[in-house]
Amino acid sequence: MTAQQATIGEVFSAGAEEFHRWSPLLWDQVGQATVEVSAPGHGERVLDACCGAGASALPAARAVDRDGLVDAVDVAGALVALGEWRAGQEGLANLRFHEHDVTAWVAPDGGYDLVQCALGVFFFPDMDRDTARLAGLLRPGGRLAVTVWEKGALGGWGQAFKSAVETEREWPGSSQSDQLARIDTADALAAWLESLGLRSPRVVRRDLAVPLTPATAWDLAVGSGTRALLDGLAPAAVERVRAHFTAALEAASVTDLDARILTGTAVA
Repeated sequence: MTAQQATIGEVFSAGAEEFHRWSPLLWDQVGQATVEVSAPGHGERVLDACCGAGASALPAARAVDRDGLVDAVDVAGALVALGEWRAGQEGLANLRFHEHDVTAWVAPDGGYDLVQCALGVFFFPDMDRDTARLAGLLRPGGRLAVTVWEKGALGGWGQAFKSAVETEREWPGSSQSDQLARIDTADALAAWLESLGLRSPRVVRRDLAVPLTPATAWDLAVGSGTRALLDGLAPAAVERVRAHFTAALEAASVTDLDARILTGTAVA
């Protein structure tokens, strides 16, 4: 596991409680939308990469049924534990959660029929190399499915959070943002999938706008990757960021999260 991935795992584990509160609001919707496009079939073997608390792994396990298998992999141990609990609540014995670096994951004999990754590839240390490796876990004719934020998504919420953080520290550059910017349109995502050596790319757009309150807006900030932007700040400074953030949302009349996503699929 690389140092970068360990940091990502720690950030998401630290915000697991807030992350989980967003599961019914957004993450489960993203997961269901991903699976509607990736279309796991009865009896298939699926790898759910960057699985979080199981938003896309759970519907995939339901789809493949008892004759299929889903391996759900994430570096955030606290989210993996939540996913295991959720799978247990549904009695999904065909869904196995693993705390592991998915970029070093090994496929079972014969490979996977489907590898899917919802809102995860832009967190990889090297998005091209690491996603290509995931595609290499597919059997011939298997499918890769990737969901990303569409260009401009999260805009009002994100701008309010950025302005609040900048009251306490300089806004840092982000390799995740740079990587996402390369694939945040339908054409760019399709071209990128082809660049990985995959065939017949298809991209589906979904608009999953979610109502926001000051409390849920803050839960998203501290229950996702943006939590890292608060690391090292004193508790009083974090509270000042929260106050500025709430005021900025109100000033800009941001009452909904613009959660537009793109899901791209292609064939190995």
